[in-house]
Amino acid sequence: MEKRLGPRQTRQGRELPTRTPITASPSPLRPPGAAPRLRGLITRIVTAGLLVPLALGIVWWGGPAFSALIAFMLIILIFEWARIVDRAEFSRGFYTLSLTAFATVFFAAGGAYGLASLIAIFGGGIATLLERRRKAAVSWPLIGAIYLLLPAVAVLFIRHDGGLAAAVLLFVVVWATDSGAYLVGTFLGGPKFWPALSPNKTWAGVLGGLMAGSGTALLLGQVLSLPPLIAPLWLVAAGLSLATLIGDLLESALKRAYDIKDTGGAFPGHGGVLDRLDGFIFAAVILAFLLLIGQE
Repeated sequence: MEKRLGPRQTRQGRELPTRTPITASPSPLRPPGAAPRLRGLITRIVTAGLLVPLALGIVWWGGPAFSALIAFMLIILIFEWARIVDRAEFSRGFYTLSLTAFATVFFAAGGAYGLASLIAIFGGGIATLLERRRKAAVSWPLIGAIYLLLPAVAVLFIRHDGGLAAAVLLFVVVWATDSGAYLVGTFLGGPKFWPALSPNKTWAGVLGGLMAGSGTALLLGQVLSLPPLIAPLWLVAAGLSLATLIGDLLESALKRAYDIKDTGGAFPGHGGVLDRLDGFIFAAVILAFLLLIGQE
């Protein structure tokens, strides 16, 4: 009877070498994580392509439509803020601060900016008192009024008193700064800017954002009839870009402190409304201050 051979033996009894499975090695032209970054970039571009024309259209229209947009954004911002800092969405503090936001926008839209600011702070204080009975009692409503409602007054002042050109300058410079920082930081990488505060932000991204925002402002200055400013346009542009980056860094620190990735999911690829408007909040206050001083 013929002896059967083993699966890896020859007739001379020698064992054949085991073949190593062939696996595809990653292409050197496509670094790990390139595909997710590309998908994230495409999502951001699609979302921005839908939102930017809509926002600019409402900014151009002005009037009640612009005020309604600010009020709507404020309610979402307050919701995200309350959920992040105290899990207090739909609490008495949330509802009180939301009503305060409507009153603030109403008076600011009518030109009563000082009264609107006082209402914002007073309403934030009342909301804080209403939250004192909660176990995790903090002054998040008052801080939220300062952080969210007062910049809303600044935005309404910029649009109504500064005019369309100033509002367009604000929106476009903030978008250019954010986009420049994201694109340059994502594709160039490099040393981290401040790992303890924002682990993903790089020096390349910061410089890219400053250059994109400042350059865009200088280009806009050639085609827009801007109101009087207390400083040269290049300095204003650099200040707005820097304020945008500072706002982004502070919001990153907030998310890191509360161990969250995004403040919400309102804007695919961008996160929540606060994720999208973090730099805008600070830049609006800076531009409103410069316009106010320039008018005197």
